[in-house]
Amino acid sequence: MNPIFARHRHRRPRPGPCLALLALLLLCWPAGAPAAESGRMLFEADSLYHHIMVIEAASGLRYLSFNRAMGHQSAVMPGRPEVLTFAYTQSAFAALAFLEREPQEVLFVGLGGGSMPMYLRLLFPQARMDIAEIDPEVVRVAEKYLSFKADEGMKVAVNDGRLFMKRNPQRYDLIFLDAYNDHAVPFHLTTREFLELTRSRLKPGGVVASNVWSQGLNRYFTAQIKTYQEVFPQLYLLQAGGGANYIFIATQDARQVSAEQAEARARALAKGRAWSFDLAARVKSEYACFTGRRVEDKVLTDDFAPVNLLRNLEASAPGEGRP
Repeated sequence: MNPIFARHRHRRPRPGPCLALLALLLLCWPAGAPAAESGRMLFEADSLYHHIMVIEAASGLRYLSFNRAMGHQSAVMPGRPEVLTFAYTQSAFAALAFLEREPQEVLFVGLGGGSMPMYLRLLFPQARMDIAEIDPEVVRVAEKYLSFKADEGMKVAVNDGRLFMKRNPQRYDLIFLDAYNDHAVPFHLTTREFLELTRSRLKPGGVVASNVWSQGLNRYFTAQIKTYQEVFPQLYLLQAGGGANYIFIATQDARQVSAEQAEARARALAKGRAWSFDLAARVKSEYACFTGRRVEDKVLTDDFAPVNLLRNLEASAPGEGRP
């Protein structure tokens, strides 16, 4: 059985109180975000959507967090957009290897600290970007503390991502979906109806890249795979840095991109550009094609999308269904 779908069938012995608490804390940690690096608090406030903090570490990195006990959402080295810290952000750029052309029009759903748009601007300055971010305070904090600066080629719309796409007929070469908060992803950004809308906003041959928690933290992981398979003819999963995030790469092209083709495209993208990591190596080590793989689960729809319960925190069975 593929380890992605493996589940423990027998209950493990209940751990002692200290181990149970440790297991619970580890399960609360957001996928892709490293343990909180100590540093000084530059900003802390509540918005309508988040408890926002900006922490500056001794290294100079500034972390955007929505809950200090649950890690970080973004990391930025002010004035140095070439620094891309988190594994999931690096793996998300593998989506470029599934696109047969350089990106000209790109949409980000979710801004966070702005590390990915700033990195894309560095490598592909000709690309025009739209960014949909629902929380105006996140935009303000990214601008004031994290060196993010919108301009004519990189515009921010303070809007829900789904509403933005519904009201905006623009089509894109590449759409990044990264709208997690500290504990869940909005259910209406996971459903078949939303993915159908997303697909309709792609240019021919366009690509969608989505940051998804792994099965250990996400009881609807296989349902999300099933939902993507329902909408897109091709689906690839990359386990970001071998950690707890997966990048779903979905394309509307009927032709499958092989691992060798994706790696070759990644190497071509590296020529003449100052990548701070080896994109081809990431593609080679993380590539997994899920086109045609049968997944036994429900399709998430607007009428059935309980992903606000993504976190599987059943303390009575701390080891079940987790890596």
